[in-house]
Amino acid sequence: MTHHIRFENKRQELSVSDFKKALGNRGVLLGIDYGSVRIGLALSDAGWEQATPFKIIAKMRELDDIIPAKSVRGIVMGLPLQTDGQEGETARQAHLFADRLAEKFGLPILWVDERYSSLETESYLQEACFMRPNKRKKILDAHVAARLLERAFLQLKK
Repeated sequence: MTHHIRFENKRQELSVSDFKKALGNRGVLLGIDYGSVRIGLALSDAGWEQATPFKIIAKMRELDDIIPAKSVRGIVMGLPLQTDGQEGETARQAHLFADRLAEKFGLPILWVDERYSSLETESYLQEACFMRPNKRKKILDAHVAARLLERAFLQLKK
């Protein structure tokens, strides 16, 4: 059973256990690496074993077809904290985006610290996949979203 969550000018801050309860039995998760220009998306399998980079979008409305078509049950959002752990303008924008997602789709959202995920992912793509910078840039955000899902899996399986 999935809980419909409604927020009115409040940030959605679910604990890991509340997120798991809202999902009931496992299901497909959508990982989101929010950016003001590009939004990276990744999908999990229903058992939370695998995270796959999916695509990069520019507008929230592109999720209108993706979420139902992929049977998404929950969202994992990257929280872009500053290196000192504080929230800045980018985090504020990510929260606003998540608030709109929660209102529009009624899905539970789990926040995952995304510090250093872009650097780690870019380094991996460069070293392990031997990708050139121009190709890396085109796929980086979707791969970061997959890394966020993997970080969430570690929390969810505890």
